[in-house]
Amino acid sequence: MLSPTWGCLTFDDTIYRINDFLSSRKEEEYRFIVGTDSQVYPGPKVVFISAIIVHRIGKGAIYFYDRELVIKKFALEERMFTEVSLSLKMAGDLLKAMERSPEFLSSDLPEIEIHIDIGNNGRTRELVSSVVGMVRGSGFACQTKPDACGASTVADRHTKIQSMAD
Repeated sequence: MLSPTWGCLTFDDTIYRINDFLSSRKEEEYRFIVGTDSQVYPGPKVVFISAIIVHRIGKGAIYFYDRELVIKKFALEERMFTEVSLSLKMAGDLLKAMERSPEFLSSDLPEIEIHIDIGNNGRTRELVSSVVGMVRGSGFACQTKPDACGASTVADRHTKIQSMAD
């Protein structure tokens, strides 16, 4: 995992940083968001960025991201389903880590929102019901564009760095 604040971290270090962020202000309200975006580069190469965002409502956020370079040509639909699958995997890993963490009691586990970089406009509009069903069927809340900032803003920001695709 990578963090703009702490640099390169293991997943366990990421969970530690999240716990530290939460415990510094336990009285605050938080949102947990996971989102993935991708960027196609010549080659064919696709960079997938999956982000975990912990939003302290009205008072800032921290985020962490993982990147994966895949050397393969993807159809648009396959790439969108891959983004959702990567988000679901990361959200599941986050949930399991929180369940094991002494900082969380099972009743304190937050709902994790999956943000999907598709919406009712554009080329991906036909996929909305399928991917939303995939996320909700996996037990997570779901946001699509324009409300999917975890994918369309945070993860998207890190797909645009050309050096990752080299």
